Amino acid sequence: MLHNVSNLRWKIVAFLIAPITFVMTLDRAAMTVAAPTIQKELGLSIVEMSMILTVYFWAYAVGQMPAGRMAEKIGSRKVLFGTSALWSLMMIVTPFGATFSWLFGCRLVLGGAQSGDWSSGVVAIKRWFPRAERAKGNSVLLAGLYLGPIISAPLTAWTIAAFGWHTVFYGFGALGLVLGAIWWIGFRDTPAAHPLITQDEAEFIAAGQPADNPPVRGAFLRCFGQPRFWVFGIQYFLLVLIQSFYTTWLPTYLMRARGLSLKAMGMYASLPWIAVFLAVFVAGYICDRILKRTGSIYWARTPVAMIGFIVSAAALIGASRASTIPSVIALLCLSFAAVGFVQVVVWSATQDLGREFTGVMSGWTNVWGALSNVAGPVTVAYVVKVTGSWESGLFLIGVAAGCGALLWIFLHPERPLQGRVEAEKTTQPQGFDAGATAREGGARVQPARFSER
Repeated sequence: MLHNVSNLRWKIVAFLIAPITFVMTLDRAAMTVAAPTIQKELGLSIVEMSMILTVYFWAYAVGQMPAGRMAEKIGSRKVLFGTSALWSLMMIVTPFGATFSWLFGCRLVLGGAQSGDWSSGVVAIKRWFPRAERAKGNSVLLAGLYLGPIISAPLTAWTIAAFGWHTVFYGFGALGLVLGAIWWIGFRDTPAAHPLITQDEAEFIAAGQPADNPPVRGAFLRCFGQPRFWVFGIQYFLLVLIQSFYTTWLPTYLMRARGLSLKAMGMYASLPWIAVFLAVFVAGYICDRILKRTGSIYWARTPVAMIGFIVSAAALIGASRASTIPSVIALLCLSFAAVGFVQVVVWSATQDLGREFTGVMSGWTNVWGALSNVAGPVTVAYVVKVTGSWESGLFLIGVAAGCGALLWIFLHPERPLQGRVEAEKTTQPQGFDAGATAREGGARVQPARFSER
């Protein structure tokens, strides 16, 4: 019966997967916040400092798909343990050198190692959650990501002021090593292999999993020949155009375009991040609720993504034209909250479309996000410089992002990229509402056996 099913899967995502993602955001932000102090102390030029900051993102982008494929083949447990240990060690040794080459090398390895985090987390959620709960599972993962910007900047700044920038790297690196060890002890790649799982929960998860297609030679490469593979990446690029404004230009916009003081900016700039942090939980609940009511992956994904795109774009454009600070902040919060809704759908659809290639699909999506994180801020800066108007910059990325809604017409997340669409229903444990599983992808799956341990 459903009420007898334990909640080990929720403990896995809340206390193992999300915390590692959170500490990754701390590590990523450490150099950004500490950059002025490091540059001054070591006598680095602005060009050298910019290279140190940006090499991380290039390494992170390049490593996405190989890391995702590795997570699929050898499991998230090994990949995330190894990469978290490597990136944590890179954090710890960063202060050991006082040269451009040393810092550049540490950031290069750090970015490559951290490329395994997100794909491993997405693959882990796919394996640990029945399809009817994946949106809520992904919302917890995203919450760990969005909590980082809320905490990382003030925590890093306070630590630098109190103990120096070296302590930031030692402390965050040590925290990463501890969480990596906890991950290794507490996680298993398959629910049935976990020593603490109950038989009811193992059967509940297994029954809600659509069957992956058997591996076929060359199937991975055929992903590149599928139009939806490319469309999915492009729509994420358009989504991250808006998100990149919040990660890069929001403080500058509030001070230069809206005339806020530094103190007021610090308070207001955090509100959109709080909004998106809360929104992902709401989005996860709504998506899974729609799936339970309709039994349709299509209706639980496509309309939510389309509406989220349109609301986010319209609210951002509205914020650029609003005349009062309260209305500006309210619209910015609405825009970023709508981004959170689309993010939950995107990563759930990654698992729907990718199936056995979820790690590759996740890596591919993140590559487009990384490109957008570069293109978005540069585009805004160029438009503002040419037109002398922030309104023009926000209008352009808002319109571009709004086009992402149209792409969802062609995506059909209910149809996996590889293989055929299976039978209409998924077998569920006795007493479970069969409507909770998508009809489009519900292959008949046998309950897990404890002999797999």
